Amino acid sequence: MTSPSTDRSTRAPVVSGALALLLGAVLVAVSVGYNRGSLVPPLDDVYIHLQYARQFGDGEPLRYQPGAEITTGASSLLWMVLLGAAHAVGLDGRWLLAVAVVGGVVGVTCAAGFTSAAATRLGGRAAGWWAGLLTALCGTLLWGGASGMEVGLLAALATGTLLSYLRERPRFRATPVVAALLALTRPEGFLLAAAFTAAMAWTLLRPAPGPAARAGRPWGRLALVAVPVVVFAGQLLLYRVLTGTSQANGVLAKSWLHTGFLRQPLEIADHVQRNVAAILASLSGLSGQDVLAPLALVLAVLGVAVLAARRERVLAVVLGGGLASVVLAVATLTTAMWQDLRYLQPFLPLLLLLVVLGAGLVGNRAARTGLLAVVLLFTLAATPAWALRLGQQASAMREGPVSVAQWIAGNVPPGDSVAVNDVGAAAWFGGHRTVDMVGLTTNGMAAPSLNGPGTLYEALRALPGPERPQWFAVFDRWGGVPVADLGRAGLLGAEPVITFGLAGPARPISASAPQTCQLDRSCDRVSIWRADWSAADSAQAPGLPVPGRIVDHLNVGDMADEAAHGWTTDPPVLGVQPDSVLDRAGVAPGRLVADSGRHVVGGETFTLGGTVPGRPVTLTGRIGAGPALPGERTRVVAVDVDGRPAGEWTLPDAQPWAQASFTVPGELVTGDRITVTTRPVAPLLAPYPDYRSYGWWASR
Repeated sequence: MTSPSTDRSTRAPVVSGALALLLGAVLVAVSVGYNRGSLVPPLDDVYIHLQYARQFGDGEPLRYQPGAEITTGASSLLWMVLLGAAHAVGLDGRWLLAVAVVGGVVGVTCAAGFTSAAATRLGGRAAGWWAGLLTALCGTLLWGGASGMEVGLLAALATGTLLSYLRERPRFRATPVVAALLALTRPEGFLLAAAFTAAMAWTLLRPAPGPAARAGRPWGRLALVAVPVVVFAGQLLLYRVLTGTSQANGVLAKSWLHTGFLRQPLEIADHVQRNVAAILASLSGLSGQDVLAPLALVLAVLGVAVLAARRERVLAVVLGGGLASVVLAVATLTTAMWQDLRYLQPFLPLLLLLVVLGAGLVGNRAARTGLLAVVLLFTLAATPAWALRLGQQASAMREGPVSVAQWIAGNVPPGDSVAVNDVGAAAWFGGHRTVDMVGLTTNGMAAPSLNGPGTLYEALRALPGPERPQWFAVFDRWGGVPVADLGRAGLLGAEPVITFGLAGPARPISASAPQTCQLDRSCDRVSIWRADWSAADSAQAPGLPVPGRIVDHLNVGDMADEAAHGWTTDPPVLGVQPDSVLDRAGVAPGRLVADSGRHVVGGETFTLGGTVPGRPVTLTGRIGAGPALPGERTRVVAVDVDGRPAGEWTLPDAQPWAQASFTVPGELVTGDRITVTTRPVAPLLAPYPDYRSYGWWASR
């Protein structure tokens, strides 16, 4: 590769941008042709942005539907605002979708041109041509742009920030503004913007030689370069003020940092490490996902070394550290590998630029050209498959979520609400209020859904009567929240009203989807159910009379009630999560009870009130436990009250549950509240108590 250049006469950026625009249009045309002339996005998330944009254009920003609460389900604030502006000037329906798709393709076009121009400045004309062509031909990036998501916008701003930085240093004017827009597009964009902010600040604060060193610190320009950090902090503050949390709903619903109950830090680190390994394999071309050519990541790392060797150490740290932080941030998501690495697609142009610079370490020009030609050949071979993939995924959207939404629009009575786990198309086409059980567009649903069907049921049950959904549109089986298990409480009724199944080839929602989805197509089926809330409040009272007067009740599985009673578990083996369960049983002739609970291994701790010092208390539990194997004591627990032993208790053998009582002696009751702990009789030694806890009553 030749030396760095400031020559702007090369046509590589223009040619690269034109090629990206042409290929983006081809991908869109293939998708439209695959769907008989209809423009359909490949992801339901596109409709989420469109719905938020429609509301923004109608003067209700951050409200997913008219009059709804403020939510932060739009993963890209800037993209939502831009689409909202398009709606405000009269573009709606398929025209607004067209704006999203065209905007994404134009974003990729700009990214290709910016990458080529930046590579020219860093590596010469040849580098500009290679980087521009590789970006324009990158099928993964083209798919992202044509999807209608914010991929194109984020790619353009990431590469635009780099190019602006190279053109303006050491005096930055436009770069902080472009980086601020980058920070507002996605959280991952902020990480790169923050790296450039640090680089600009370092450049301004670094002592200059000669008379310039006595000119003082450029505090005004320092304030300008801090704009990206300030605007991102302002976004978080806005979310905090409006919703009570600075975390966007997408992070709450998809991050390993927020999943499950009692998740251990090392468990989270293990999941993140696995995602990092999978991402690096994909970026190295070793995973079979056709993201980049084989060993591309190795060349990219060498590209960082080339920058450092050419006295571009600050830029080497910015690109190397910024991209590494992006990979790490994405790896914290449970959906890191979903949707064809959508979260990483916008940063591929920067990686491809580094690939070209890394190839420059090959001293022989012919060998260097041959190496890059091989990379280009792999890119060309994979690009057509991305066009087919876009069309097939759009077809799956048309058959599934869009068809379901159209049925909802024509068959659900006006005023009824629908609970869904794919909320985009259902709201965009359906015309009814939606309850998002994943928690993207309905506040407070993310944590319950991540804890299991029991906690999800309780969160739905806690909704005010008029806000409870009258209909459910859910996958029969899904790689995420097991929403179909709500049927275990009778909430979904006896039979679905209608079931939608894909006629096309089976396409699991992710590489991590259960194998059963690939075998029986259950992940490709969506059923619509009429809700049955008749048993909604049946779990509050015990099924059979309890001794004395009830003074307190803990509803295990209801996260709010668990927090109020200090409920927790102490599993003897770290990593055993107390997943919530949901069951229904007859407790008396003609009376059915639906109740949530937790699968407890080891024991649990909770606090009940209403006690009187010196007076016995009866604990009555709704317990489910299977029969013990010969010699096992998995149904025997030791009971402690306020840290003092109260005896041993053999739990009932019942499916799904039975009611059993234990009397706490009066001498152990020393206040108006008691803290009860169930635990193994032999601490840390198997077999452990293994049962399902549904609820506890205290009576005296």
